[in-house]
This record gives sequence, C-alpha cells and structure tokens, in this order.
Amino acid sequence: MLLTSRGIVLQSFKYGENSLISKVVSRDRGVITLLSNKTKAKKNKQGNFFEPLSAIQFVCYISNKSDFHRVKEITYNNSIPLAPDSVTVHAVRFFLAEFLSKVIREQEQNFTLFDFIESRLSEMNTSPEIPSFFHIKFITELMDILGIQPYLNETDVYLDLQEGEGCFSRPTHSHFFNKQEIELYLLGKNNPTILKKNERSLLLNLLLTYYDNQLGGIANIKSKAVLEIVFE
Repeated sequence: MLLTSRGIVLQSFKYGENSLISKVVSRDRGVITLLSNKTKAKKNKQGNFFEPLSAIQFVCYISNKSDFHRVKEITYNNSIPLAPDSVTVHAVRFFLAEFLSKVIREQEQNFTLFDFIESRLSEMNTSPEIPSFFHIKFITELMDILGIQPYLNETDVYLDLQEGEGCFSRPTHSHFFNKQEIELYLLGKNNPTILKKNERSLLLNLLLTYYDNQLGGIANIKSKAVLEIVFE
C-alpha cells in the first residue's frame, strides 16, 4: 500500500551506512516513521529534506509488519517558504521540533493539528524577524488543539497541574502553580508581546512543567538552552 501525504520532519537519525530514520508528522496518518536512503537526504537547491521542521511531500510504502515505512518519493513542500538562514530561526525550529517530537504521539489522522503546525511554520519562515515570544505563543495555542488547556476562574489561587484545573485550596501534592505563576501564564497566553526576557524564560519552564504533568516525558529538552541564548 502506498501513502501520499504532506509531512513535517521532527527528528532524523542515521540507520546503518546508507539509510536515515525520520520521525514525521504526516497530514494523513499522524506520526509516522520513514526509512529513506541517505542519497535522498543530501542537500539540494531546496535544502535538506530531513532537517528539523522541514516541510515535505512524500510517497512511502506502508508496512503492516514494521513501524518503519520506506520512502518511494520525496520532495520539499513548495507551498511552505524555505526557512531563512538565521541563527534565531534555526534555534526556534530545533526547539519546536524537539518539543513536538515529545508531545505528539498519535498515529492517526489529525488535520487540525497538522494544519496548525504547518501554518505556524509558514509564518515563521516568512517573518522578517521572528518575535522573541513566538515559541511561547505556539506552545499556549497548541494546548487548545491537544485538549489540555487549563480551566481557570478569576477566583482561583492555584492551578493543579495534574488535573489541569484551577482551585482555591492548595493541592495536597507539589504539582501546582501559585497565583503569581497563574498570572504569568495568562499574560503569556493573552498578551505575549509585552513579556520581558526573564518572564519568557520563567514562563517557558512553567509551560514545559505543565505539559510534562499532562503528557509526561518532555521535561528534558536539550535545545531549550540554545533558544534562550539567542533571545537574550
């Protein structure tokens, strides 16, 4: 069976001497693992197909016996502008690709999720200068699509990270935001343009902690350190 789809690359790893394994978010099948020849991954005039957050169009053989699906044809998705050669853009792309690789696990069709990622990628690649709050806005908007947006009332003093709900009484466990942290979260969600550098750094850590409580396994994102350096 052949699958023809658009995709966004999250991670790629060398496999043997002549192959690459790539984790890709596809529009028609959710997260999929592609097996390709290294010759297909070499630089061409459109860039490297398998760099983090590359937008691709591909045809692959769907295997019922393996989680790896061999690539038959691949090209760059020309509807998405190529990323500018910018240290800042590359830092954001690597961070978001690593973040998404930990967050997205579903192996089923999700047009809303894919279209969101694709539209934000296009926005990032066409911006004259990527805003310092871009990744914050991306992460908070993604909560709605994943169905984990916290439920908060004006009277809430704490946010229970495990339940994803605000509360007046302090939770019996240690996984919660206090009132100041809730206010910073709401500021980043509703008006990220006015965030200061230290607020962005603190909020990013809070958001990753929230995601880790809701989805698990995303606490250690190596590219976060580089991202914070380029936005100093």
